[in-house]
Amino acid sequence: MAASRTWLDPRLVIGVVLVLASLAGVWLVVQQSARTETAWSATRTLLPGETIAAGDVQPIDVRLPQAQDRYLDASADPVGMVVAATVGEGEVLPLRALGDAAGDERAAVVIDVEGALPSAVRAGALVDVWTAAPGDEGFAAPSVLVDDAIVVGLLEDEGILASAGTQLELLVPRDQTALLLEAVSNEHALSVVPLAQPVGSAP
Repeated sequence: MAASRTWLDPRLVIGVVLVLASLAGVWLVVQQSARTETAWSATRTLLPGETIAAGDVQPIDVRLPQAQDRYLDASADPVGMVVAATVGEGEVLPLRALGDAAGDERAAVVIDVEGALPSAVRAGALVDVWTAAPGDEGFAAPSVLVDDAIVVGLLEDEGILASAGTQLELLVPRDQTALLLEAVSNEHALSVVPLAQPVGSAP
């Protein structure tokens, strides 16, 4: 009597292989998501043109995206580098925000702004500066004079002759600085409109 032969169903083999491959894939995803890298984080809002000092950054362990080469490696020391783009407090230092020419592209200008400021106008925010020229019957229609100015901060004016408005320090593109200074000297009414929240800040 011939012995019976047992054949392994190939569909069962394929099914087992697929299950094992799926489990291996899930394990790799979990391992990848749990892995952290050391990077540099800003301890305060860093503005274009500033030179990074020792207390401005700190090393932290974070989960960086796959394109982690976009961020400054922890082995590189950022102290002494020049900020080229605004970096919000707590934000990991991206390579695009580090450079050496930002200070030559913008100038600091202080303006008086009438009325209350929107809550989004804070250090690091991008704003448009609107101006309205004075005339015989009030002010002319406002128009944008400077775009993409960066807010450095609000200035406290505690003098006896303090203005009724708010003093705001801005970093203005150099090719628009003369226009803004001319508007200030001619007593134009100035206002600012925020374009975005400061990078890395809470809404």
